[in-house]
Amino acid sequence: MANIAGATASALTAYGVRQAVTANNIANLNTSDFKSSYTVMKENREGGVNASVARGEDCVEISKEAVDMMNTANGYEANLRALQVYERMEKDALDIMG
Repeated sequence: MANIAGATASALTAYGVRQAVTANNIANLNTSDFKSSYTVMKENREGGVNASVARGEDCVEISKEAVDMMNTANGYEANLRALQVYERMEKDALDIMG
């Protein structure tokens, strides 16, 4: 079960990177010649998630960024809840054993 905590923690970190990229895009909305960035999230061999930042070709579209922020918040919340459930299950298992 230790991989669950690690995988969830890596996903939380990846969603943090994704939110930072979106925030940077929004902050540079009116910067001339600024091209938006995006986050590429890939599963790693251990079951976790790696996030990398790539430079896009397009200008910032606020509607796309708003949708990205909502999706990121939902993903972050889902992984946080999964981590909370894992911790609760771990505690219950120790209570049963003890």
